[in-house]
Amino acid sequence: MLLLRLALLGVLPWTPFSPALAQPATAGGWTQPPMHLHPDTRAVPIGGHLEYLVDPDGTLTLADVVSGEASHRFQPLRGNLNRGFTLTDTWVRMRVTRQEGADDTWYLELQPSFLDKVESYVALTPADAGPPPVAAYDRTVQGDSEPTANRMVRFRSFTQPLAFDGAGQAWIYVHIHTTSATILSGQVYRLIPLMNHISLQSIWLGFVLGMALAVLISNLIHSYWLLERIYFIYALYVVTLIGLGLGSMGALAQLLPGPAPELANLITGTSVCGGILIGAILTEEFLNLRRTLPLVSLLNRIPIVLGGLGVIATLAGHYTIAGATLATVTSAYMLIYIGSGILLARRGHPGALMYSLAFGSACMAALMGFLRTLGVIPEISVTEAVAQSASLVHMILMNVAIASRVRLSEKERKEAQAAALSASVHAEQRALDMVALRTRELSAAKESLEQALAAERQAVREQIQFIDMVSHEYRTPVSIIRTGIDILQIKGADGLADGPKGHDLLKRMARAVDRLVEIIEVGLRRETDRSPGLDLETRPLRLDGVVAEAIRSLRASHPDQEVRVEGRVPDRVLGDPALLKTSILNLLENAAKYGPPDQPIRVAMEQTATRSTVRVIDAGAGVVPADRERIFGKFVRLSSAERIPGIGVGLYLVRRIAELHDGRAYYDDTCTDGCCLVLEIANAPGGGR
Repeated sequence: MLLLRLALLGVLPWTPFSPALAQPATAGGWTQPPMHLHPDTRAVPIGGHLEYLVDPDGTLTLADVVSGEASHRFQPLRGNLNRGFTLTDTWVRMRVTRQEGADDTWYLELQPSFLDKVESYVALTPADAGPPPVAAYDRTVQGDSEPTANRMVRFRSFTQPLAFDGAGQAWIYVHIHTTSATILSGQVYRLIPLMNHISLQSIWLGFVLGMALAVLISNLIHSYWLLERIYFIYALYVVTLIGLGLGSMGALAQLLPGPAPELANLITGTSVCGGILIGAILTEEFLNLRRTLPLVSLLNRIPIVLGGLGVIATLAGHYTIAGATLATVTSAYMLIYIGSGILLARRGHPGALMYSLAFGSACMAALMGFLRTLGVIPEISVTEAVAQSASLVHMILMNVAIASRVRLSEKERKEAQAAALSASVHAEQRALDMVALRTRELSAAKESLEQALAAERQAVREQIQFIDMVSHEYRTPVSIIRTGIDILQIKGADGLADGPKGHDLLKRMARAVDRLVEIIEVGLRRETDRSPGLDLETRPLRLDGVVAEAIRSLRASHPDQEVRVEGRVPDRVLGDPALLKTSILNLLENAAKYGPPDQPIRVAMEQTATRSTVRVIDAGAGVVPADRERIFGKFVRLSSAERIPGIGVGLYLVRRIAELHDGRAYYDDTCTDGCCLVLEIANAPGGGR
């Protein structure tokens, strides 16, 4: 079937045969007689009235072919134009005369539908006038790769109106540019016969595509219902046939006029190459070649690989080269497949005869396509109708063949099930023994898992005990310091040796103690196995203010540390002020501990429509890439920080707080001059200043 389609598309590399006639030249070098439109004429074929000129470089213009030297190189044709597969452009010209009393408006239909670009130039003159000048011609551009809106009639062929407006003669030039077969035929219609022709063609094409769609749905249903893979494979093959019908037969221009120019070549190419791939898989599965004909099965790998490569080449825009190569391979394999089916049918293989008949009908239609490509059969509509009819016959025969094969497979399956049931009785005792063995193994595994779980619980208890110990060890000295400070404040600054400086010292001590209490309350809040998260008390707040408070708290423990603030966050964010302050202060203290003491800490703030970001940057050595994610883990201490006090919960707490605020904390890899840690949280709904 794909061989048929490829022949009709004209991608097979045959040398065309386009016989020319020797006719005496008339004025302007015209040799073919004009078409005559009589009052009783309904339609006139253009075959026998055509002259053609090959444009190898595609550089000839209308002026060249109308009045230049090229105008004398046109050759007459016996019938329609058929140059076969060629990448060179072609010019065709013809004349149409209208007798007195005939309709004033006629319609020139040109086909086939797969021509990429068809430029029509029409000039009207009195009946006895000579060839008109170049300026008298009107240009119309249509084609498979051109916008469908350019077509006068949204139909699969290309229609050019001939409005004589009292004139007696039409001079017509057609420039053809295509990457498939260069073939041209057509007729000049009156309006009513044209509408009848379009209606009949549309009905027939719709019937063919509708039958293909019904076959597709039927095979998909059977694939799901019977769980038979062969139905699904053939359904995919029918999809490629539908794609060919849409792309190569012009149906896409009627169904999807907007995207049709962009999709036509893509759908056609992927359908051809994908059909070769799926057709080879279908043959492999249907005829069971691996078991019945191992050598053919081995050779069948070639079209499978080439089909897949052809799909890739088509998607990359190289279908023309891939299509010609695949067509040659497919033509040989079609004969191999049909011969294999006949051979297996003689051996009694179910459905093999129907398979051969199904693809044999396609081959007969393909032969007509070859003859048309060679120029023996110039009529395009006949070969297309035969191809579409062959598609219907193919699908009917293949469904019968698949049903026969599935019926036999079902019989073999039932026999296999009976044999399996008999074998299962003998294997039952062995299965019971294996179950007993597995039970013992599972019991041993259960004991091992319980021991591992007990060890894990012990580790969790030890971790909680460690947290409780840290909490207790912090609270006791802090409480003592807090009481001493209160007593000193009651006695007043006069009792201190430094006077006002003592007040400042007391304030700094108070802030430091408050910070220690805050760290304990926030950092250890609900961190037990029964309370998996921190308590969150959110409200709209200014992130600038939280950053300022964190910086003031930092100066209580690092009075000489310089902090530079860059940027601002004008809109409010939604968050817990205590937790946010803790997270920012942890970042500042981390920078103060690990950065150079004589270098400032940079705090960069920025805000987008939905997120606010605080970056804390120090001038230290940074963190190696392998450890940039680890530093946010609980109780994680890098080897480079062993001499610096800490227990490894600061950055872990920063990330936990960020996640509670629908944000994140991370190491900025783009920073190359130090360590940059980022806190990102969501803005408050509605913003606000």
